[in-house]
Amino acid sequence: MLTATATPTFRTIGGEVTAFGVARADGLPVASIGPNDFGYPTFLRPPSGFLIYLEAKPGISGRPVGAVTFNSDPTDPRVLPDFQIVASRPLGNGSAAVCDAGLNQLPGGVPAVVPPVFGGSQTVSNAINDLSCRFDARTASTVACTRNAFQVDGFVSPASRIQFCTTPGVGAEFAFPIGDTTLTARVLDVVGQPGPPANIVIRVLPQ
Repeated sequence: MLTATATPTFRTIGGEVTAFGVARADGLPVASIGPNDFGYPTFLRPPSGFLIYLEAKPGISGRPVGAVTFNSDPTDPRVLPDFQIVASRPLGNGSAAVCDAGLNQLPGGVPAVVPPVFGGSQTVSNAINDLSCRFDARTASTVACTRNAFQVDGFVSPASRIQFCTTPGVGAEFAFPIGDTTLTARVLDVVGQPGPPANIVIRVLPQ
């Protein structure tokens, strides 16, 4: 006789996303042009370089949001960073190498993850790390990559306690293709509990 075994289920009680969007190269956030067919905020790529930012605060667990943006083990797909983000389409050349933009390495792209999931295979784990490693964690509003209309650095949402931002910005090595690319992201708290995911769309128009 077979006995049923309980399968552990992660509750989404970790970090809560408070802001997720696009800013110009000078740090000034750009407004969404509205939702796409799935209700995701859509942003037109600024013409002269841009940043991607995500902000978060403690979720239901009440624990602080984790700040690790790179945590990879080529033999264990369960090893993941606190900040997790995937793209619906390949960025740049779509290189499968993990975080291949470091010292003595040619800048490479990021593979797509379709459908958007946050684990389950080494391929997905690698793709998450490959994109998340291009972000820095900013744990104080005074060092945010975004700024307001008065050119004062600060978080986009006053509720935020941490910001993850592309540094120095979105370069050619992981350029977005023409059309719509969906980014799906979530953050963990400091004990590894995930929060609910958030989505935005970045739209690139033909030149």
